[in-house]
Amino acid sequence: MRLRLGSALATAITIAIGLIVLLGLLIEPGAGQLGSNVEDSPIADVTSVLLSLTTVLLAFMILVGVLNLLGVHLLRLIGRRRGAPYSLVLIIGFGAAVGTYIARRETSMVILETVQFSIESALAGLLLFSLVFGAYRMMYRRVTWTGVLFIIVVLIVLIGALPVDVLRDIEAIAEVRAWLMEVPVSAGARGILLGIALATIVAGMRVLIGQDRSYRG
Repeated sequence: MRLRLGSALATAITIAIGLIVLLGLLIEPGAGQLGSNVEDSPIADVTSVLLSLTTVLLAFMILVGVLNLLGVHLLRLIGRRRGAPYSLVLIIGFGAAVGTYIARRETSMVILETVQFSIESALAGLLLFSLVFGAYRMMYRRVTWTGVLFIIVVLIVLIGALPVDVLRDIEAIAEVRAWLMEVPVSAGARGILLGIALATIVAGMRVLIGQDRSYRG
């Protein structure tokens, strides 16, 4: 197998930085068992610097992504390509948001919250129609007990979420909806978080042992 010097050097640097950050987080005062009796550690200082550099790098990556997005839409608008009106709306919205934030931050936050709430409401409406259409397609193809259970759960959650005073007085629906939100939904959310944590650990271990393919030539 042919080994390229650049790939080997990049892998070595990545592994070294990863080990330094891991050790720095472990021996940082008050951050773990290894650092409970440590007053000052150079590795912890190096880790802090590396994490700060990572934060700055992420900020520049976001800036480059935003500039690239604006560049693509400007070229589409100048060339009058398909979707140019949407590009114009995006550029105007971005300029208004940035200008409002620079001129008056309080007004900018009000506009941001207003737009965000409107988008969230629209997405919630789309989610409602998606659930109803999915239940219809599921029962149209074949009637199964899982499909019936899905429809019952969707109906209970949707009815319990309706802003109607009469439905709030129905304690049975309210209690079932509260149980669904506290037990199954909470368990699913925790399962997703555990999956993300395990995937992060696996990805980190692959980088530390040099098995990440992005550093290979």
